[in-house]
Amino acid sequence: MKARVSLLLTAAILLGNLPSLHAQAAEMRVWTNQQGRTVKAALVEVSGANIILQLESGAKSTVAIATLAQSDQIYLQAMKGATLPKSPLAPVTATAPTGPLAWPTAVEVNPKALTIVEGLKDEAARRYHYQSGSFEYVSYAPLTGTVMKEVATDFELVRSLFSSLPWDWHPKPKEGTHFKVFLPETDEEFTALGGTDGSAAGSNEDYVFVRFSAMGFKKVGARYAYDARQKIEGQVVGMTTRLMLGDMRGLVHPWAMLGLEKFFRTVAYHKGTFSFSELESELKAVIKEDLDAGAKLDMKSLIASLHAPWSAQRDNARQIRVQNYLNGLLLVYYFGFLENQGTGFHQYMREAASEALAWRAYRETNGKSGRPQDRSKNSEDIANGFLEKLLAGRNDEAMAAGLTAGFKSIGIKFED
Repeated sequence: MKARVSLLLTAAILLGNLPSLHAQAAEMRVWTNQQGRTVKAALVEVSGANIILQLESGAKSTVAIATLAQSDQIYLQAMKGATLPKSPLAPVTATAPTGPLAWPTAVEVNPKALTIVEGLKDEAARRYHYQSGSFEYVSYAPLTGTVMKEVATDFELVRSLFSSLPWDWHPKPKEGTHFKVFLPETDEEFTALGGTDGSAAGSNEDYVFVRFSAMGFKKVGARYAYDARQKIEGQVVGMTTRLMLGDMRGLVHPWAMLGLEKFFRTVAYHKGTFSFSELESELKAVIKEDLDAGAKLDMKSLIASLHAPWSAQRDNARQIRVQNYLNGLLLVYYFGFLENQGTGFHQYMREAASEALAWRAYRETNGKSGRPQDRSKNSEDIANGFLEKLLAGRNDEAMAAGLTAGFKSIGIKFED
């Protein structure tokens, strides 16, 4: 087994030394990773120990060669006529995710690859419809084609991220074929959708809504154009993450959902790209902002968040929300990066995804809400079961010690 692993890693190194591959090899094919997950995509280039794939949606995803099935690694070799050396080279692990479950290296979407379709235009009702690959946008004022490309890029980016995660989760709109996004122009329209004072965006069970100002819109003549200087960085990411998580939300503890939303929005996302390596400086910057806002690095509060059910999340006081989001971020980062390279966390999310898909299939088959009859436990009991597996028998004292040591290793210390 060790010899085989070394052989695969040698292939990755060899390929990493080859010139980049571009459009000449861009036919669509099915790619498979070492866990059997598949995706249909075109090869854009080989870059170092990674390949860049372009999905059917037009989104691009960076994948470590070492995580691909052996058949795909052999395919890459054959494209350049490469042969394996007889003696294995030293394995390279620093630039590629390792373990059976891993974060993608990076995810990005090329705005030029997106197609925007204009739909209904109702000036009297002030409704202007547009569509990209996975989303339908209902704007309350007309937008230029350029601004719609910018709008769609971040939404499609989050959709592509969820396709790249190793959870086998398939986000799906509650109704129709596209996820709904509302773009209100005025404060009154924003409030009517469920927005609150001081917020830039919001979400419902099956749609999200974002203020024009948060999107970076400015009026130019009769339409709105795009001004990147006005855009709130990551705002779309947080709202769309909620939408993509969908039925999974009730099957894991709140810290996981809140933490993922904050992690994707503030740590992993930057200027139109998701990156999942070398994130410590971004994490520390976000923690500092939250501490400045009154949150605390408090272990007692963190352990309490680990076990808190959704029924305990009813208090909307800003200070409590800030603390809950920070606690969620810390737990996601610990389980997702500091402990076993995130494999336990990915398995936790994969089990929740599997259960959510079963519930979805039951509703679609039976035409009603509820859960499959062979699953007698309610969602809170199910979430507790997934958490027990993640904790692997550790009590609160052991978890506190692990969290303290893990964050200390990257220079983050909890208050005494």
